[in-house]
Amino acid sequence: MLGNSSSEAIWGAAEMIENELRVKDVKEIIFPHPTVSEIIREVIFEFND
Repeated sequence: MLGNSSSEAIWGAAEMIENELRVKDVKEIIFPHPTVSEIIREVIFEFND
C-alpha cells in the first residue's frame, strides 16, 4: 500500500486479525464515514456475500 492513509487501513486490518474476528463479526462493526478504514468494510461486503 502507498499513500498517507495506508497506515489507517493496515492498522484496521491488523486489529481485526489480532482479535481473530470472523467476517460475520466485521460485518457488524460500524465504520465511521468518511475514513480510509471503510475500504475494509467495502471489500468484506463486496466479496463475501
